[in-house]
Amino acid sequence: MLTNILTDNLTSTRDLFVNLLGFSIEYESDWFISMSSEKHGQVSAFLRTSEFIPDAYQKPCQGLIITCIVEDVEPYYLKALKLELNIAEPPRDLPYGQRRFLIKDESGALLDISAPTALLDPNYG
Repeated sequence: MLTNILTDNLTSTRDLFVNLLGFSIEYESDWFISMSSEKHGQVSAFLRTSEFIPDAYQKPCQGLIITCIVEDVEPYYLKALKLELNIAEPPRDLPYGQRRFLIKDESGALLDISAPTALLDPNYG
């Protein structure tokens, strides 16, 4: 499966994945970017108003979370702060054994940077 993000700002979406997560650009044009990472797989971004996107779907993104699993969220969080990314939620431990933080991409999608933790709340579930 490949995730395609519809965005108004290809450069911003590209920079988020390249600068924070180390994705490499496979292909880039003025309406589309394809990126990949050995650790995190593939992701692409289309210009939302591209002629290749049906008019009915050229709306801002809502309801999409893209998760990247890492060993430790803290270095990524510090890097995100340094890059002045839009932090939607700072790192926090979740009761189901995960630590995460959320970044809001200019496309409207949330990028969830998560790491498993050893602790799982026995009352969760």
